[in-house]
Amino acid sequence: MAKFFIVLLLILTFLGSHTYAQNHARFSDFKAGMTDENLVKQALKIANERALNLRCPETYTKGIILSYNWINELDKNGFVNARRIHIELYSERPDGRCAIADYTFKQKHEIDDVFSKRLIFEKVGGSYFVDCE
Repeated sequence: MAKFFIVLLLILTFLGSHTYAQNHARFSDFKAGMTDENLVKQALKIANERALNLRCPETYTKGIILSYNWINELDKNGFVNARRIHIELYSERPDGRCAIADYTFKQKHEIDDVFSKRLIFEKVGGSYFVDCE
């Protein structure tokens, strides 16, 4: 019986430590895959306009590019028609809470190896609350 309680205690400790780590995540803990301030500024502008249009209360203030490289998007014939990038955006809410959201943006392919300089919103993934910074 004692072994059962020891195993149960270890399982609960293990599960609790992950919960604690997830609930106390910080934006500054993320490591950039690549850096480009212009892309981050564009992403913040697009995300804030989207939040305003959807009447969401958050304001995005910081961003970090998680992708190490651009991900090419191919058409049905295998030709590159755009490229994607993942950017993690940090937001502050009026209620004092802060969150992180995973956004995906893309740039359209123009000619040869030239891509548009303008980011286009593609999708937003998970969003979760983090410690404010």
